[in-house]
Amino acid sequence: MGDPKHSDGTGQRADLASLRARVRAIERGGAEAGQSVRFPLGHGALDDHLDGGLAMGRIHELVGEARSELRDGSVFGFAAAMLVRLLSAPAARRGGQILWCARDANMFGGAPCGWGLKALGLDPERVLFVRARDEAERLWAMEEGLRCGGLVAVVAELGPARPGEAGRVAERRLQLAAEASGVTGILLRPLANAVTTGVADSRWRIAAAPSGGSMLPSWSVSLERLRGGRPGAWQLLWTAAHGRFRDLEECASPPEEVPEVRPAAAQSAAA
Repeated sequence: MGDPKHSDGTGQRADLASLRARVRAIERGGAEAGQSVRFPLGHGALDDHLDGGLAMGRIHELVGEARSELRDGSVFGFAAAMLVRLLSAPAARRGGQILWCARDANMFGGAPCGWGLKALGLDPERVLFVRARDEAERLWAMEEGLRCGGLVAVVAELGPARPGEAGRVAERRLQLAAEASGVTGILLRPLANAVTTGVADSRWRIAAAPSGGSMLPSWSVSLERLRGGRPGAWQLLWTAAHGRFRDLEECASPPEEVPEVRPAAAQSAAA
């Protein structure tokens, strides 16, 4: 155990706050009572790699392809697919909702919309959008949402991870709130030159991938960090009708056979 006098910036001693979170989780019969409660992603090899799925009541970080602004369809789509899997998990709260702390649309691009989420299989009526003036307010809204036991998950669109103590304190507050309530948190960030504070339970890099003619959302997914696990990489395709991931190779359309075309003179001779 670390120095009990060390404060994590939450207004409480870090070890005491962490201990209280574990006690509350045990009282709920949640993650800290034994092995973490997990939700499977519906892909055999990926779930095996994750020891059954992603941990609920934890913070997970998705990094997209954008360089400065999070206006990235690939990371939005993967987050929506992940939320579909979370809502369908047996341990998820029935009827619970998702709080999405979004940036405002600007010259770099738009924001999540109901029709887009619905096309990915995520019911937009279960998503509550919060508009905030800046990132500090989005972090505050996310922390408050994570403390609300009636929610299933909280998503926040943020900028690149902040190096140093300030970034670790901010994410530590989020992690403690998630552990205490059992609500899962998802951070969406633009490409940040591999800057990470190391607090999130998992960190993913998401990039668009060729669909192979299937016309379904597909991603190149790299798991860069997993607490207690190891990195990995997959080419995944999302089938919203079934609410599960599949290997991209499974759905790639084979090349069409081109019929042989012979010159007219050769055809006449053959006849």
